[in-house]
Parts: sequence; C-alpha cells; structure tokens
Amino acid sequence: MALLRALRSVLSVLAVLIYLVIPGPLMMYLWLRPAALLRPSRQRAYLSRYMKIMAGGLLHLLRLGGAHFVRTGVIRTESPVLIVMNHQSLVDILSLTMMSEPYVPAFVTRSRYARFIPAVSPCVRMLGGPIVDPKRDPRGSLAAVREAAPRQRHGLILFPEGHRSKDGEVQPFKTGGAQATLGAHPMPVQIVVTDGGWKTRRLVDFVFNVHGLTVRTDALGTVAPPAREEDVPAFVQELRARIQEHLSRMRADGAA
Repeated sequence: MALLRALRSVLSVLAVLIYLVIPGPLMMYLWLRPAALLRPSRQRAYLSRYMKIMAGGLLHLLRLGGAHFVRTGVIRTESPVLIVMNHQSLVDILSLTMMSEPYVPAFVTRSRYARFIPAVSPCVRMLGGPIVDPKRDPRGSLAAVREAAPRQRHGLILFPEGHRSKDGEVQPFKTGGAQATLGAHPMPVQIVVTDGGWKTRRLVDFVFNVHGLTVRTDALGTVAPPAREEDVPAFVQELRARIQEHLSRMRADGAA
C-alpha cells in the first residue's frame, strides 16, 4: 500500500511538471498573449482566467496524487487590497489564485522566479508586481515594493515571513514590505491563513508525499490600514497575532 501511494505521488508530480512545460506555455502563447495584444484593456481579465485555469489544473493533478485542499472565503480584488498571509508551501499561490475574485492579484516575487520557469515567469512579469532580491539588495527591494504599490489596482500579496515555514509555525514577521506598500499607497488589508502545506514546502518534498498533503486556507475579513506609516510595524505584529490565533483554531477544529 505504501508503495502504491508513493507511485501515485510520483505520477502526480510528473503530470504537474508536464502540465507546466507543455499545455501551460501553449495556452499562453497561442491564446493569452495574442488576446492581450488585441485587447490590452482586457489583459488582466485574460491573465486572471489563464492563471485560474493553470492553478485549478495543478490542484486537480495533485488531488489525483491523493492531496486534499479546502478553501473558505473570497478575496475581493475589484479595488486595491494588500493580502497578508502566512507562508508554508508552493501551493499557497495556487490557493490564493483560486480564491481571488474577479482578478488575480500580483505578488511580491523573488527575482529567481521571474525568469526561465515555464508558465510561471511570464505571469509574474504580466502581473506587474514588484520583483525583489532581498538577500543581495535589501534597500533596492524595498524601493521596488514602494514604487510598485500605487500601480496594484487589483491587490498585492505579501508574505511577511519572507520564506516558507519549515515546521508550519508562524515565523517572525518582517515589517519593511508592508511599510513600503502602505506608506506609498494605503489600502485595506485582507488576512489569509493557511495550514497543512509545510510538509511539502519545496518541490522535492512533493515527489513521494503528495498523498499526505492536506491544506486548508481561510480568507478572513479586511482591516483598515493605520493612518500613519510609523504605526505600520506595530500593525503588522497585530496581523501576525491574528494569523497565529486563527491557525491555532484551525488546528483545534482539525483535531476535533
């Protein structure tokens, strides 16, 4: 039985990679790019549709490998919103994509994801979110976030932990990204909490473990940003406390 589960997991991951390398780019260059060129005013709508198709397909393939996903709530993106979420795995973006209506928000992206990844890198560039390299250029990264914030008409995703959690616990929040965003363009803040993905935080972790993946993601309410930029650090720590509290509640519900 264990061998069959491992084989099912491997086949699921293989299908995911094929989906990213063949149907994803074909659909992008045969439909998305031409459609966006013909109707530039509809680019974000077309891009959102494409990303939802891709995210839905990837999640379906992972389900075939034995994974389970539960999503509650909706992230409204008709107008600017800063989406703050704890970060556990590579599927976090897939869940956020499926929960966002009517448009998929941009996200703060590390520079290594903006090039050479089929289907993913072109979307990163088309979304127009800030591309950063906080290890090599922390000041430049914050400047990129501050410059891009006013252009995010349909939401911006921020993971204040800065990296995926190794054990599922909420890591310390960095406040620079939120301060740069809200300082340049104050907007409501949507809180999103996820749990269960940390066991497969890296691509290599998926290979034999898809069947053990159970992820729940909850979109909570929105809160108003602080009136003053200097109050953002304390505000971000309050968000972390709310995420931690809801995460504990999710785990208690699961245990019950």
